[in-house]
Amino acid sequence: MPWLAAAAVGAVFVVACDTTRLLDVKAPNSVPMTVFQDPGNAALMVSSVIGDFECAFGGFVVAEGIATDELQDATITAANWQLDRRDDGFTSGSYGTSACTSTQGIYTPLSTARWEADQAITNLNGWTNAQVANRLTLLAQANVYAGFSYAALGMAMCQASFDMGPQVDQKGIFALAEKRFTDAIAALQGVTGQTSLLNAAYLGRARVRLFQRNSAGAIADAQLIPGGFVFNAAMDATNSRRYNHTYTAISTSGSTTVEAASRTLATEAGEVDPRSAMTRLSTNPSDGTSLIYIPAKLNASSLTAGQALPHPIARYAEAQLILAEAQGGATAVGIINTMRAAVTLKPYAGATDATSITNLIVDERRRVLFGEGFRAFDIERFNLALVPAPGATYRFGGVYGNTVCLPLPDREVVNNPNVDPTKLISGVKGQFPLP
Repeated sequence: MPWLAAAAVGAVFVVACDTTRLLDVKAPNSVPMTVFQDPGNAALMVSSVIGDFECAFGGFVVAEGIATDELQDATITAANWQLDRRDDGFTSGSYGTSACTSTQGIYTPLSTARWEADQAITNLNGWTNAQVANRLTLLAQANVYAGFSYAALGMAMCQASFDMGPQVDQKGIFALAEKRFTDAIAALQGVTGQTSLLNAAYLGRARVRLFQRNSAGAIADAQLIPGGFVFNAAMDATNSRRYNHTYTAISTSGSTTVEAASRTLATEAGEVDPRSAMTRLSTNPSDGTSLIYIPAKLNASSLTAGQALPHPIARYAEAQLILAEAQGGATAVGIINTMRAAVTLKPYAGATDATSITNLIVDERRRVLFGEGFRAFDIERFNLALVPAPGATYRFGGVYGNTVCLPLPDREVVNNPNVDPTKLISGVKGQFPLP
């Protein structure tokens, strides 16, 4: 990757007359990789990592919502329908090629952020505290954002490939994420003033430990997260790369809406949950027919306010739901009832056998974490029914498929000679072991 995106630096060279130099140009808003080999630019390097991850994360949240029962594509663009329709076996879709500002991009934007973060880690590990001010904080930041990049890739993709290596499955991706979070925690020992970053590392590690079925490890980390904690992707209404992606896709462009099945999510007692409440908008739909709904928590009174709404990457509610899932039983019910009491919902009073508690946790995660990027992997790991059902007619033609994770895209398979085509996972439910 010879060029890295960095909004802070840019140069364009205009060449006249000399046709031998027509291709000798520098991309605007890009800098040569050699710039980031200078320890004096360490802070710029990590800022670029954060900026690229935050844009990638916003796209990931929207795309994962469209691929599940959270969001629905509202365009008349056929290329978008594959993801919305969960087509079986599609590997050429825009999820593998689109940029972070699209409603479909997952693999390339997250892979870019992950690569930049790992390069930053390598450089920072090779420099000294004397060369780089706040080196350990910068190292921790690079590791945290690398960890969340790997975690998001593992939640969305069946497999991914890193640095031209062979494909890695979801368990392997989560293990890489855990290593980055662990390294961030180690870097922050003895560093003051970075409590939020440290909590993000612990919560990120709790997440991927849970996904690896390490309940004890997940509990140990999740218990450290204080009430009210939130680690956001900071959005900005003055830069289109930094708009809140969900708000923009729904309220601004009308290209996306909330799936009909998710517009009135309620508890088992029939109470509509304010944490996943929806608002109908008057926004004109791109397809001319859809009704445009937005999660109330992502609605805003003005365009500027909506575009600047932060995307939560990790927060206290997730930590509590991790503890509920990892501990189960009466402990899980107690945690969930405490969370419900905070929003004046009735406590759970149903059955307490293991299956009922699992169903309670799954349903609570759906409502509490709505539109935050978790639903697709929850559907996969809990083996949930797909909605609309596979085989149901898709409104623009064809039928819904049975895909529960996204296969390695053609872009990676064709260009990486170390990918083993005999070990590719299709992502079709029932055709591969659950993680």
